[in-house]
Amino acid sequence: MDLNQIKHNLKSGDEFLIKDALYYLFDNKTYDEEIVQQVACFLTAKNRGIQSLAIDCLKNVPEEFKIAASRYIAPLVASDNIEHRNIASDILLNYNDLCYDSLKPYLNHPSADVRQFALDIWGNIGSKKDWEIVFSMLNDENKNVVISAIMALGNIKVESVVDDLISKFKEDDEYKPFVLNSLGKIGGETARKFIVDVINNETDSLLQLAAIDALSYLDVDQYFVEYLLAKLIQSPKRIQPYFLKTICNLGKKYCNTFQRPLELKEIAREALKEEDPEIRKAAIFVLGNSYEVLDVDSLIIEVCRFESENIEIIFHNLVHNSSTEVLTDFIEKVTFQKDNGEIFASLMDFFFREWDAMDQQKRIALMTTVLSLADELPDSVLNDFCDWFAYKERDTFQTILQNALKTSNQTTRGLLEEIGSRFELF
Repeated sequence: MDLNQIKHNLKSGDEFLIKDALYYLFDNKTYDEEIVQQVACFLTAKNRGIQSLAIDCLKNVPEEFKIAASRYIAPLVASDNIEHRNIASDILLNYNDLCYDSLKPYLNHPSADVRQFALDIWGNIGSKKDWEIVFSMLNDENKNVVISAIMALGNIKVESVVDDLISKFKEDDEYKPFVLNSLGKIGGETARKFIVDVINNETDSLLQLAAIDALSYLDVDQYFVEYLLAKLIQSPKRIQPYFLKTICNLGKKYCNTFQRPLELKEIAREALKEEDPEIRKAAIFVLGNSYEVLDVDSLIIEVCRFESENIEIIFHNLVHNSSTEVLTDFIEKVTFQKDNGEIFASLMDFFFREWDAMDQQKRIALMTTVLSLADELPDSVLNDFCDWFAYKERDTFQTILQNALKTSNQTTRGLLEEIGSRFELF
């Protein structure tokens, strides 16, 4: 399809021909400025298919046409239609600072709402181009614009504005959490000292949390991590999980051997009850690779969330790094959980994959535990386990079954005898 045919299709008013041209443009990137302008017109099309294709085309327009495309997309920043604004933002963010000249007029728009939206786009791009204009918007008459300017300066990372941001912190309570976030992103000794002072002296727990979160952006050394660990242990329980998340991120990022003080264990167990997935990841990290019996209840809470990445970590550490006592305690407690069928399905899948790599003592403990719980486990779980044991460890399983029969009660004995008969172990 040549340029003339593309233009003809785009101007035709025929939905089929328009889509055909847009599909071709997406695949072949055959543009001139007129075609770019025509495609931009479809960003507000009522036909969702055409609109979606136009968005995809302009997101992936060749580099040499991004400045031209910006001229036709940027006016949507001032649209009364929030969907159209968001479309413009989504595309312009892909252009980085090539869109700046087209976006710049909207930083001075009479509407504070438009100024803020344009500033949010520019702030997310994070270019230092004409950063002084963003800096000047710290004095905007509208608080929302000022907040966007504060956040934008954090993304732009100009260290010379740190003192001005600290002044904004002192000017208005609404600005405080945003200033802390930006100071963390900008970094430097002045910013770090100010954030630490807030943690030490601020009584507002929400601001303390904002300061703790800001720390995660900073460049720190092992001594600073150790200082924060001491602060964590002394901090109020309600903010400890958030503190834990930040410290773990810093520890993993900047210290090759992150030490886990024993005092953190109990904090980590409590943190596994939090909804924030990042906090729970930090808690799993703090609990380490080898679990204790005291960890089991908290680990089960996490496993019951059924988040595959965390489940894989927990199962691996239980099976390969923790004691037999911890593994059997975990299985026994899972047996009495409401959702034990789904948990056991994941657990069995892991056992079956890892069986050959498991320590023989762990295999024996698993077979012994499963048989001891025969009258408590769901039938399907018990059958799947026993089928696997009989297939992989027939002789060992036979011995364990015979020993279990000697000590079992009447109810369990019937189940065990049935298992022995089914797999011809007697």
